[in-house]
Order: sequence, then C-alpha cells, then structure tokens
Amino acid sequence: MEFKLKMKWDVLREFKLTEEQFYNISKKMIKRHPYERWIFRKLAQNGERVVYVRVEYVEWLKEVYFSNKYYLDAEIEFFQKQVLRLEQELNISHYDFNYKDMSLVDLREYFGKSKNAIGVAVNRMEKRNNKSYKYIKEGKVMISKEGVKWLNEKYFRKQYLKDLEFYKIELQKRKRQLSGYPEF
Repeated sequence: MEFKLKMKWDVLREFKLTEEQFYNISKKMIKRHPYERWIFRKLAQNGERVVYVRVEYVEWLKEVYFSNKYYLDAEIEFFQKQVLRLEQELNISHYDFNYKDMSLVDLREYFGKSKNAIGVAVNRMEKRNNKSYKYIKEGKVMISKEGVKWLNEKYFRKQYLKDLEFYKIELQKRKRQLSGYPEF
C-alpha cells in the first residue's frame, strides 16, 4: 500500500470532489500529518504536471475524513490498523510503547500541558478507574507507568496519535529498505 499510487483525477472522481475541495482537504491533512508524504507532483514527459496520491491517503479519506466518527478516534483506529498491517507484512511482533513512571513535572513536559491540565487529567484518570496511580518518591509526586499509559492513550490522545504515526513511518522505512523501493 505504501508504494501504490493513484492519479489525483481518479481520486476526485471516486469521491466526487472538485479541485478546490481536494485542495482544502489536502491542507487539513498536511496540517494534521506534516510527516506523511501522501501527495506527489511529477513532471510528465510532455512537460505537464501530474499529481499522484498514495493509496494510503485514499484509505485515510475513506476511514477518517469522510467517516462519521470523531476525527481523533478515527485517526487512531486508522493508524493502529496500518501499524498492525505493517508488522504482519514485516513479520515482526507487535510493539507496545514503553512507558515509565513520571513525575508531574515530567508529565507536563511530555504532554506539553500546563500544571492545571495535568492535575485535572490525573484526577479524572483516578476517578474513572477508581484506582490511584500516584505515589511519592524522593519528595516528588509520581505517576506509575500504567497511569502514564492511560493518560497517553485515553486522555491526551493527540500525543498517542503522534507516537503511532512516527512508529508507522519507521515501519514503512524498514519495508522500503527490505523491498528495495527508492525514497521519494
């Protein structure tokens, strides 16, 4: 899927989009996923510019952009599905993100959130799970790795989505190297 391309006109026809709609959707996609390279412009032999779209982008349009789900839920599902597919194709075991115990200060830095936002998130986590993930170590309030995992995957999901996306890109690089496809 990483190497297959479609012409932009086929995508426009498939989704019944105008050029302007496609442009606006592409701008949103680039803003959400600046590291993805799903759209390519090439010069044809006759000097005309041809725009190609990766099949993965077409799938993203179907499963995320045009879905009725909340966008973040749809994004996470899409990237989890892509990661599982790539792990199966590369015949590697499923990767679980390693979380470690963190202090509240480290959590603020990791998620890029304020002291208040972290405090609210930790309180909500404990309320929803009826379990305390906090403990004190060397005078600092610490959150266990299970708590950090819950915060990442259930509360601050944009960070989790970013982690998934980077992992997927890494798997695609491995696949490209193994199959001998050139880098675009």
